[in-house]
Amino acid sequence: MLTGKYGIMLRVKDLERSSSWYCTHLGFTLGPHDFNDFAELHVNGRNVLHLLKSDEASPMAKPNFGLYVNDAEDLHKTLKANGIKVTDMLRRSDHAEFLLIDLDGNTIGITQWFE
Repeated sequence: MLTGKYGIMLRVKDLERSSSWYCTHLGFTLGPHDFNDFAELHVNGRNVLHLLKSDEASPMAKPNFGLYVNDAEDLHKTLKANGIKVTDMLRRSDHAEFLLIDLDGNTIGITQWFE
């Protein structure tokens, strides 16, 4: 049975570069890692994203997962100002969302749910 804990796995070419990018631009912290094989990226001390080294990885053209944020508008502006590829912000009655492209060409969804 599921425990409710999870970890997202994403294949990247350069673990050090990708880890630094995710920590810098999305606020992850670096957890256990061996830059030859893997790196764990944490949010509030919990493993959320597990980067795996792969020279043959094909980028995710469409998002296979999304990350939830408290302020999508601010993050969108910040990423855009830092030259990160992002789509236009989409606003709905219950949420706002956009997509970003990481260093390896992976598309990741970013969502803010309104209360």
